[in-house]
Amino acid sequence: MIESEPLAHSTVLGNGAPMDAAAFGGAFMKKLVRLVVCATALVLVGHGCRGDVSAGSPYEYLAKVMDRFHQTFDVYTDSDAAGNHFPAKGRMNSPGDEDSVPVMNEACTNNPHSGVTCIEASFKAGGSNWGGWYFMVGVLSGDEIAPRLNWGDSPNAGIDLRGATKLTFWARGAKGGERVEFFCLGVGRDADTGHAIKPYPDSSRKVSTGFVTLSSEWKKYTIELNGKNLGYVLGGFGWATSSGQNDDRDITFYMDDIQYDKPRLDEPRFLVSYETIHSSLDFDLVMRNVAFTYDNAVALLAFVASGDKGRAKTLADALVYAQQHDRYYDDGRIRNAYQGGDLILQPGWEPKGRTRTVRMPGWVDPKEAKWLEDKIQVSSHTGNVAWAMLALLAYYEKYGGAEYLAAVEKMGNWVEHQCRDTRGAGGYTGGFEGWEPQPTKLLYKATEHNIDLYVAFQRLYHITGNEVWRDRADHAKRFVLAMWDQVDGKFWTGTKGDGATINKDVIPVDVQAWAILALRDEGKPYWKALDYADAHHKVGSGYDFNEDRDGIWHEGTAQMAAAYLCTGREEEWKTLISTLEAARFVSGGLPAASKDGLTTGFYLWDKVPWLYFQRAHVGATAWLILAKQGLNPFWVESKAEGNASQAEK
Repeated sequence: MIESEPLAHSTVLGNGAPMDAAAFGGAFMKKLVRLVVCATALVLVGHGCRGDVSAGSPYEYLAKVMDRFHQTFDVYTDSDAAGNHFPAKGRMNSPGDEDSVPVMNEACTNNPHSGVTCIEASFKAGGSNWGGWYFMVGVLSGDEIAPRLNWGDSPNAGIDLRGATKLTFWARGAKGGERVEFFCLGVGRDADTGHAIKPYPDSSRKVSTGFVTLSSEWKKYTIELNGKNLGYVLGGFGWATSSGQNDDRDITFYMDDIQYDKPRLDEPRFLVSYETIHSSLDFDLVMRNVAFTYDNAVALLAFVASGDKGRAKTLADALVYAQQHDRYYDDGRIRNAYQGGDLILQPGWEPKGRTRTVRMPGWVDPKEAKWLEDKIQVSSHTGNVAWAMLALLAYYEKYGGAEYLAAVEKMGNWVEHQCRDTRGAGGYTGGFEGWEPQPTKLLYKATEHNIDLYVAFQRLYHITGNEVWRDRADHAKRFVLAMWDQVDGKFWTGTKGDGATINKDVIPVDVQAWAILALRDEGKPYWKALDYADAHHKVGSGYDFNEDRDGIWHEGTAQMAAAYLCTGREEEWKTLISTLEAARFVSGGLPAASKDGLTTGFYLWDKVPWLYFQRAHVGATAWLILAKQGLNPFWVESKAEGNASQAEK
């Protein structure tokens, strides 16, 4: 499924300049660039590792991923974690002695307390000097790409942490014996008296551990907050030390898992798509906080299918909010990905003068200490928009809510007005790629995008009775059927950039399964596509993405299982479900692939391969849930309902 593909690990770290390449591989051409937008802040970012989730079912896995960053209010758990807050770092030091407090390494891999990274901090002693760092909200406005520090001078820029009763964190010294004070709150207030010295200070004076002596082993510390006013917090955490406290010695120490005890499980949010781990692969850095729209749409469908209205509504509300609160667009489109954790940018952050916009994914390059975004993640591909439509329609049809239908219609109109194509067999083009304000229009047409749109438009017609949606459904469907290869009994992936020349470079397995599911009984003449997949994609008892059969792509295998059940081939369905169940991690999550570096046959830029990795994946896990239940996610129906003809539907 191209909407949620991982980045090839060798493509990410370049020179930071845009990298343009000629289109390759039609719908699957991916071009990565990096955009520097923040110099020192670890801004708003997501992570999970296999050990973070206890043993459970696929459904329990999705639920725990969904709640991962809302059980507590995190200051820091891992570098670029989706739950991190207070990204702006304010240095404090003796006058003219900044060198005594080096920039912290917030991506240190030296024996973290948990997860992938911890924070490494140091202080260089010299006479009577002192220093430290404040972890702050900061402010950002207009065209700024890095947050400014806010020491209490800017209004409406504090976080409401009312309800929290304590702040906990873990710390250790490099050698043991290091003396450090840890604290929170107090920004804009006199450290001794607590009196306000700025117009918009923290709502509480500083609360401190006092100086503590660190051990060389990790130890948990607690700052009690009962009775403190937490209604407006600028400084979420901080530390300070001095030469005098350390006998004039330089010190190095480590911090990890800094968290307020404030659950927020009622907030709309997205699920981080992949569980990254500690590795040398760029994949595990770039994907740490990314919540792909497609993965979350399939998760929403899985929650609807499981009867979990609450979680389904949380995701449906997040999709609608993302559409309505983009940092630039107001035209109905939705992006390929957002960030997990908090859905909304923190107070005081107003890019382009817009308040409470949805957060975009990214990561910090640890070598350059710069915030980067991926070109594909910030883009809007037609298939992703269509899957958001399908998910919202499923929620609307089961639970109602005019706002969800309105959001779907707005997405559908964006596709129609921006992507409808008359070249060749018609259909809809791939969407737009790159950053606002002038992303590049993609001129290829993907079979799978048009499969998605056909169903979304057809369902809109069934719901509204508006003939324009039936016309649009037929326009997408004609393109899909034109991609049928009668000779081999398969669907081509789509066209190249001219909109007419069939792209024959790679035959993906998902197109074969999706066409069967989307067309239902009307697709019987095309059921032989499953036999083609058996002959060309089968790997043991699973399926590869492409025809080189170098491993099992679990998401595609679940899609094939659903297609087999839809066509009455229950034995094949049972075999594939058994394969997928055996591949699950103890967490309940299903990895994207059976191995690291699973090839797709497609490329990113400059002939760099697009690969999948053996990481627990929300999209694959959600597809397993749907396939096990015998549901057709395009129509959110059981096997029995799926046997009804489209006319009867």
